[in-house]
Amino acid sequence: MRRNHLAGLTALAVAGGTLLSASPAQASDYTYLYVSQTSEFCSDTGTGTQNNPFCTIGAAAATVRAGQVVEIGPGTYLERVTVPRSGTLDLPITFQTSGEPLLGGPRAGFVVDGQHDIVLRGLRISGTLDGPGLDVRNASAISIQRTSVRMNPAATVPAVRLAAVTGVRIEGAGLSAPEVTLDVDAASSAVTVKSSNLGTPNDDEVGDTVGLRTAGAGTTLLGNDFWGYSGAAVSIEPGATETVVANNAVYGGGGHGVRVRTATGAAIANNLVRNRCRDGIRIEGASTGVSVQNNVLLLNGNAGPDHCDSSVNGVEIGVYDDAVKGTVVDYNNAYQRSSPSINYAWGGTRMILAAFRSASGQGAHDRDTQAQADNYDSANAAAPGYQSTDRAGTARADDPAVPNTGAGPVTYADRGPVETYRNPMARFDTALDLGTLTATVDASTSLPGFVPITSYRIDFGDGVVVTQASPRATHRYAAPGDYEISVRVTGSDNRTSVSSSTVSVLRRTGTISLLARSNLRYVAPASTGLQLRADHYGVDSVDTFDLADPGDGTVALYSRSNRRYVAAFVGTQPMRAQSTQVQQWERFLLVRNGDGSVSLRSQSTDRYVSTSGSGGTLVATATTIGKFEQFHRVDVTNASRTFKARSNGRYVTALTTAASPLAATATGVGVAQRYDLVNLGNYQWALFARANNRFVTAASLGTQPLINTATVPRTWERFVIVHNSDGSVSLRSTGNSRYVTAESTKPLIANTTRIGSWQQYTLG
Repeated sequence: MRRNHLAGLTALAVAGGTLLSASPAQASDYTYLYVSQTSEFCSDTGTGTQNNPFCTIGAAAATVRAGQVVEIGPGTYLERVTVPRSGTLDLPITFQTSGEPLLGGPRAGFVVDGQHDIVLRGLRISGTLDGPGLDVRNASAISIQRTSVRMNPAATVPAVRLAAVTGVRIEGAGLSAPEVTLDVDAASSAVTVKSSNLGTPNDDEVGDTVGLRTAGAGTTLLGNDFWGYSGAAVSIEPGATETVVANNAVYGGGGHGVRVRTATGAAIANNLVRNRCRDGIRIEGASTGVSVQNNVLLLNGNAGPDHCDSSVNGVEIGVYDDAVKGTVVDYNNAYQRSSPSINYAWGGTRMILAAFRSASGQGAHDRDTQAQADNYDSANAAAPGYQSTDRAGTARADDPAVPNTGAGPVTYADRGPVETYRNPMARFDTALDLGTLTATVDASTSLPGFVPITSYRIDFGDGVVVTQASPRATHRYAAPGDYEISVRVTGSDNRTSVSSSTVSVLRRTGTISLLARSNLRYVAPASTGLQLRADHYGVDSVDTFDLADPGDGTVALYSRSNRRYVAAFVGTQPMRAQSTQVQQWERFLLVRNGDGSVSLRSQSTDRYVSTSGSGGTLVATATTIGKFEQFHRVDVTNASRTFKARSNGRYVTALTTAASPLAATATGVGVAQRYDLVNLGNYQWALFARANNRFVTAASLGTQPLINTATVPRTWERFVIVHNSDGSVSLRSTGNSRYVTAESTKPLIANTTRIGSWQQYTLG
């Protein structure tokens, strides 16, 4: 049982010492009237307050006055509501919804008969059978906003009927009916339908279903979508005058796209019509003063959907009967499956564009192409029905990359319903200095739209944001971690674009190069692409990696050249230096092998990194460690070093021929005087000669000179580097514990147990 709240409050006033009582409040006293059938306190005899709402919409309609708003709450209302009175220009009567209520059942709908200044907003009407979902008659200044009407599949009446109306505006509606969806009669004028969606549940060629049918004066269709209909998506009936069809999109269906039947002054401009079984745009009968310009038509008629009747012989644009005397066709782009195609009909004869121009004198600026770019900056802004904005409200814009071939006051407007506007595109790269936890963002590769980029807003993800004209900014983080970096670019037209990326800023524990044991080449990103390969000679900026600490005992490899972390993927996919964030794929366990080499075990594949891929490509596929899974670690500070003998002030030189021993003979430094020092652990080092990419060995138990011939650093290729008190270094062979001697320019040999000037070198 519903309980009625107190309809009003008693107000007391003391005036001249007398106690006065006010009358109970009436529904007309409130700006808002509320309807909520789900409220236990609702009553159709109440005042319609939020606490004491009406149970039915009809009860609210019976009491509503000019300037009031009826707020319809949740529920299903089996009602056909008649609006009994009018609002005013400044104080309309409004019906609106909250909580998605539904008017349902065979009688569901709204009737406005003889009224004016009414607003219907956000209504949902479904299942109507006995009459139109919205029936507006003898009315004016009616606004229908964001309203949905879905008729019963057996309905034979329109979803919306407008009869003898003027100044009706429908915007943002979704309408569907089996036969005619929206009907405007001959006694109506100044009807506008904008940004609405009209469709039929039956997309076939049976019957004569129509999306919008108008016989009125000054009907305007702007920015709508039409789907289906076996007769026509838009039908401009005999007697209709000054109809504007602009910026609409008409999609697949069995009938014509836009049909003009003995009408006057129809302006069909900047529409998209595609995939219709019959004519895309058809002008017929005694139609006069018709303009068909700036439209884009695709795959209509014989080129339409597969279910179309091939005997129909539809075309993209057809002008028939006496309509040829008063129809202008120009600045359209009509295309079927090839070019040239039979896209036109003139006086009943089907023809290609060239023949159409010759026969009609029309279409001088029409095009026959599927290229979207051919629609840019090429419309006629003086065409009847042309709009200064596109279907989304975007102003016409000049693409600086496209010649302006249009006509009228704006020579750069686009054909079709959408003005192509190129926004800027934000792009950026982040370079990390893991030693200082510093990130440098470079957005200089961002692409401008139609105008230059004037502002870069760089958010480093830790609360620090900079906005500036320059595309580069550097920031130092207080602590390691993952940070979401974003860049917003803004053009001088205030159009923007945003790009973002999560970046791992980790602490650096070292900077190394990895020398593959399998082929004695350094690991580096490929010269083209991001794949890692062991194919590089010498340590330089290309093949160096920062060892980064994710904090869980693993390491990440940050490529200095690519400014990305190395990632290993499942299967035989090559490893790539491509990631900005360290996750499972970018984590490796660094294993020190017994021979001093290192191996990397991927945490994503649980396999060892191997150079067994094609051309030395790195893949994380090995279950055991062999030579393909072994790498020599070369710290960058120990790469490309030189030894200058204290005995004669000359540099130790390794030649490319195996028969030539090392000797301190050079007065200058080149490749032959440079060595990469490989850390083998236990204070032992191998000398990797740049001259021929071989290890230096103290062969023959130290009885022969040092030569650079070894491919694997075993006992006789290992040396201890002794740092002397005077800043020099000495090399002691681990094979015989003898120091390497440079006697003048003679070959180097590990033959003495003591350090003198001949055993001292300056390490450069």
